[in-house]
Amino acid sequence: MVFAGNHSVRNIEPSGDILIPETEVFAPKVEAAWSALQLQYTGRISESEFDHLFACFVMGLTTPDYAEQEPTIHFDLCRALVAIKLPSERLETALHSVPEPSQPWVESARRIIESKGVQMGSVLRQAPHNTEKTAGVDANSKPTERLGNNEEMYND
Repeated sequence: MVFAGNHSVRNIEPSGDILIPETEVFAPKVEAAWSALQLQYTGRISESEFDHLFACFVMGLTTPDYAEQEPTIHFDLCRALVAIKLPSERLETALHSVPEPSQPWVESARRIIESKGVQMGSVLRQAPHNTEKTAGVDANSKPTERLGNNEEMYND
């Protein structure tokens, strides 16, 4: 079966293997988000919380293009993008479970991170050829500036 998305065509093979060329469109943003999340949250939250925050960013990033698609198509794209950084043993957990917050600010951070993903995804949707700007932030800015600096949350 072939499904046409906003960026290109993706084939879902009868074997269940999914070829998703859209990952190339989103991959640079996924890489930048990973770096920003590592800088901001490594050592401050559990690995499962970190993985979940990353998955929430990816879901937000892809929502502007895929919210109206069949949910399995959107989820398959999210799985492919999260798999860029997470090993298979952490991938499914990040996508299917919500860890208990270890800090009171983690849920607020999740909402902010997912929202930043939606903002970046909206910019990609409006101007897929524009890689210089994302959500009003220079692509060459520090990773923490791209996702927002939530340092004040650590003081709770």
